[in-house]
Amino acid sequence: MDSKEGQFLEKVCAYILSLPYDLDVLQEVVTDPDLEREARELAAGTIVHTLLPQEGEAGPLRYVDDALLVRAALDKVMKPQSDATQAFRSRFSELYEKLDEDLKLFEACLGDLWPWLTAKLSTFPKLSYKGKKPSQCVDDQETALFLYEAGQEFKTNFPISESQVRNKVRRAEQVVEALQKRRADVKKKKPA
Repeated sequence: MDSKEGQFLEKVCAYILSLPYDLDVLQEVVTDPDLEREARELAAGTIVHTLLPQEGEAGPLRYVDDALLVRAALDKVMKPQSDATQAFRSRFSELYEKLDEDLKLFEACLGDLWPWLTAKLSTFPKLSYKGKKPSQCVDDQETALFLYEAGQEFKTNFPISESQVRNKVRRAEQVVEALQKRRADVKKKKPA
């Protein structure tokens, strides 16, 4: 395994494990009235996407797309340069300091899978979780609280441990294969 693949595998494993906690950062975006509405809806939609039932075999690779999409969303919600986004990035500087570098690594290692995956972000504001839309989470504190509580339940019941990741995700090719399978499954479901 070359060093780029090793770095990629290390990042993906770490982000699978931090997924429930990364949702907390997105929740902060949802409830920050100083950030742009579009960014807040994308953050809520990304949380919703992660909370929806997962497809695939049980285990860490089931969450690989979510871990990568959360990172892409964290980047995209901070794209508009404003005082509010700068303040938010400063608040979560530990998360944001290597994000650009990580996204470039993902793009290099995933090739054409990366644009396919990140294109999904545009659909997230249209998703629904238990009848609640991302826009409702932005507009209504009670719905935002519902989303927050669902995220906390996800965190509490997250079925992945560090030892599972270490034992099940050993090669970068496994990550690529899991995403290729997911893309192939999506293509099969779409009407011709």
